[in-house]
Parts: sequence; structure tokens; C-alpha cells
Amino acid sequence: MKIVTILKILSYACFGLSALSLISVGIAIGFSEPAAVMAFSFCGFVSGSIGVIFSLIVRGAEIQLSSRRSIILLISFWLFMPLLAMIPIMEVNASEGWVRAYIDTISHFTTTGARISQISQLPVSFGFWHAGLQWLGGYASIIMALLVLAPLNMTAPGVHRSPFLTIEKGNVAGRIKLICWSMLLVYGGLSLIILITMLVSGVDIYDAILVTMGSVSTGGYTSYGMDYQTVTGSIGSWVGLVGMMFGAMGFALHWDVIQFRASYHNDRETVGFLFLIIAAGMLFWALGQPFLSALKNSISLLTTAAVPMTKEGFSAIPTPVILALVLIGGAAVSTAGGVKIIRFIILFKQTSMDLSKLSHPSSTNSIKFKQVLITPQELVGLWAYVLGYAAVIALVVIALGFNGIEFADASSLTIISISNAGPAYISPDGLAGDFSTLSDYSLLLLGLVMVLGRVEILAAVAILSPEFWKQ
Repeated sequence: MKIVTILKILSYACFGLSALSLISVGIAIGFSEPAAVMAFSFCGFVSGSIGVIFSLIVRGAEIQLSSRRSIILLISFWLFMPLLAMIPIMEVNASEGWVRAYIDTISHFTTTGARISQISQLPVSFGFWHAGLQWLGGYASIIMALLVLAPLNMTAPGVHRSPFLTIEKGNVAGRIKLICWSMLLVYGGLSLIILITMLVSGVDIYDAILVTMGSVSTGGYTSYGMDYQTVTGSIGSWVGLVGMMFGAMGFALHWDVIQFRASYHNDRETVGFLFLIIAAGMLFWALGQPFLSALKNSISLLTTAAVPMTKEGFSAIPTPVILALVLIGGAAVSTAGGVKIIRFIILFKQTSMDLSKLSHPSSTNSIKFKQVLITPQELVGLWAYVLGYAAVIALVVIALGFNGIEFADASSLTIISISNAGPAYISPDGLAGDFSTLSDYSLLLLGLVMVLGRVEILAAVAILSPEFWKQ
């Protein structure tokens, strides 16, 4: 199997990480942190050099993504890039070991946002590094969804039929530049708008940069141990929530709206997303939270940013409700984690149709999404995905139990990790997203689960199949 396509795309990712490293060098210089300057410089040199080497190896080669190469690219990308991004942490805090450094990087790069390395032991500039990794990871999740998952129809039925995403299987090369640049325009433009609005609302410039990257990527970055509103203020928190909502909506839809080919109010997934936000907000209000706080926390959880928005945090919300909301997640082809709303919409449609057949056995109703017929094979794939999701959660909970973690905590950690919603976990010390007390074994397991949340369960299962490797 040729690997030139995989190396070529990985080279682009290496250059992106190198650029983030160089910007972090400037931040570290501004804070007068020589150790951080050296760490980021070394990471930039290594990642940039690997990018050059990969580029030279595949020089002149065309990008050809078969189904097999696409899945290998997806998995290798999410496992390989954190290996490079962990270099700065190892340079300044090697005493914690490579496992904690690696999983800390996986957590931020997958936009899970859980904290493994103690931020108090790291230079101030590492706040920018973590938030920057979330921003890069959010962009990467969009690109990987469009280049790999959607053409393979793994994002959910109907998503690949967006007017923007008319890609046939194995024919990605013709549109890869359009996808990357158009998504960068939308993603970067949205980030810039949110940042400027944050600054106008009075948020400190450094904090504004960090929370902007954390909101648009739905990584939920805030200063360690602080709720969102304390960092941004009341107005700034609403600005950040807008960023979370747009980040959790489909980016192919954003592009189609910009091109006047679609509208948000006619998109069923977006309408369903807004309905769930309102419904969850009303539930939190009924449970005793102030109405505005309830609405803020509803948006935060459903976008899988999952950061406590106010000082009260999620204290009035039952843990099963929190887990259910982050498990639902946002839209397909977004920065959000979770199962995705589109899958629930289609499965509810099938359930409704099956109930209707009980009264009218001879009925021949079919399931459509975006005016496109959903085939029986696609429905079987959806159920396989849901069962695979449940099976992974069950196996990981059992494995964590063998490591001495109570069932309730094991269930919360697993669901939050696979949904890429780290801050939803409140540690015994009351800190949002604090995984630092877990053992290396548990962290390795949860790190793998975070990656599974990004690569899609069926892709991971496919690579374990012997048929996958047959010529």
C-alpha cells in the first residue's frame, strides 16, 4: 500500500504545528520565560523538519485517498500529531513522564479539554499552547470529517450530500485545496469576529485570545479552576457562547449559507440543536438554576465545550443529565464531539415509522433526510455505530473498574472522554476537567477513548478487521 498520500497530508499538519510553535515562542518571549522559548523553538524545529522530510519523500506525488488509506490517515493523524505536540511539556516538565504529557496533548488536540498536566507547574505561555492546540484540533476535526468521514459516509447518512461536499469516494484530490482553504476562511473568520467582539466587551487581550480559541473549537479552554463568566465577564460569556454554537454547527452548512445555497432555519439538524438547547435550559431552570445561567450551561454542554459558565457550575444538574447532553453532542462536520444530533434525528424517524407500521402494516413509508432517501444499509450502519459506541463505553468502564475506579466515576470519565467534553467532569477537588489524579494506566485508556471520539467507532473497528488489510 502506498503511503505517499498519508505522508503528504501529515506534512501539512506538521507545518501547522510548527507555525503554532513559533507563535508560542513569541508569547513566551513576552512573558520572559526562557525555558518555554527553548521548548517551543525545539518543537517548531522538529515538527517543521519532519514536515519538510515528508514533503520531500512525496514530492510530485498526487493525493489519492482510497477507503483504506483514508481510515489509516485518520487514525495515524490523531495518534501521531500529539507525539510532536507533547515535546514542549516534556522539555519543561519531564518529571511527570511521557504518558501524562502525551495524554495531556491528546486531550487538548482532540478538543476534549481535560487537564492532565498541572498548569501551575508550567510557564504562563503554556496557556496559549493548550488553547492553540484546541484551535488546531478543531480545524483538523472539520477537515478530517470532510476529507475522510463524509466521503466514506461515516459522518451519518445525508451529510455527504451537502451542495458543498460533492466528493466521490477516492476522488478527494480534486477538492482538497477548496475544502482546506474555505474551511480555514470560515473557521478563522469566525474566530477573528469572536475575538474582536470579546475585546470590545472589555475582556483582557490574552484571556480573550485563549477563550476565543477554546470556544470556537468547543474545547472549553479557561484559566484553570475558573468558570467561564469569571474570566470573560457577563457580556463576554455570551460572545463565547455564540462561538461555541457556531463551532458545534456543521461547517459545510456554514459555507453553503455564505454562498447563499442554504439557510440555518431550513436545516433540520440546526433546528433540532436549537430545540435541545432551549429544552435543556428550561430543565435546568426548573431544577433551580437562574434562567440565564441555565441557558448558558445548556449551550456549553450540548456543544461539548462543557465548561461551567458561572460560579454555580453544574451543581444543580444531575450527573446523568450532563452525560446525556454531552453524549448527544453537536452537528456532524463540526468541532463538537458526541454521537451527533443527525444520528438521533434519523433514528427517531425510523422509530416513528416502525410504530406507524404497527397500526398500518401495509404502509410503505420511507425515511428521508434533506429530501434524500435513507437506505436500509445506512440505517443498519447507524445502529451498528450506536451499538459500537455503547460497547466501547461498557468495555472501558469495566477496564477502569479493574484499576480501582468506582463505577459512577468510571462511567462519567468514559462518556465525557468519548464525547470530547473534558470540563464536564468535576474532580473531587471541585475543578472542572481535572484528570491529573488518575493513574497512567487510566489516562492511557481514556486518551485512546478521546481519539476514538474523533475517528468514529466504525473506522476504528474497520482497521481491526482482517479483510481491511487484504489486497
